[in-house]
Amino acid sequence: MGSKKLKIVPNMGVFYYMLSEKTLVLVHGWGGTHPLHWQNWLKEKATQSGYKAIFPLMPNYNFPVLSEWLATLEKNVSAPGQTILVGHSLGCPTILRYLEKLSSGKIPLVVLVSGFARPLGIAEIDGFVSESFDWEKIKQSAEKFAVVFSDSDPFIPMKESLYLSDSLGVKPVVEKNAGHITAPDFGPYERIWRIVSQEK
Repeated sequence: MGSKKLKIVPNMGVFYYMLSEKTLVLVHGWGGTHPLHWQNWLKEKATQSGYKAIFPLMPNYNFPVLSEWLATLEKNVSAPGQTILVGHSLGCPTILRYLEKLSSGKIPLVVLVSGFARPLGIAEIDGFVSESFDWEKIKQSAEKFAVVFSDSDPFIPMKESLYLSDSLGVKPVVEKNAGHITAPDFGPYERIWRIVSQEK
């Protein structure tokens, strides 16, 4: 979804048209991704619609280390002001930690699906959320947030989902009986595409 910008070079009297490309970066959860996962579908949908879509495989995804995941995310966000971030599950606190550290630029949209921000009692991933988040800094680092979760998530209690949306000050989108919003039930996921593409 690019927009052309006009640049004038006074000494040459030449007009250049530059394409301002919007980038979508997706962050998967613990254990990697699945070919039928909605994030893979979203990557293809976004690419077909003119976005530069990036979906990196995080290092050691079965035994995740926050510093490694953050480094991978940072490497894939070259222009924060033109990058939309979409996380699922453990990808959500990864994005939140990235926003805490962001020193310049402002992410236009952050979409957090089946996310959490406090320990769940799972040793392998609780290190991502063991320290409290700086919510004010996070909110200053993005223009807009969207929080999506299910009322029947087997891994993330409803109170934790609501804590995330409340901390960001947004009204959540709640899917009915949607589990962890993951494959195989969620391949094509039009609601997320509408959020990402700012469609009404």
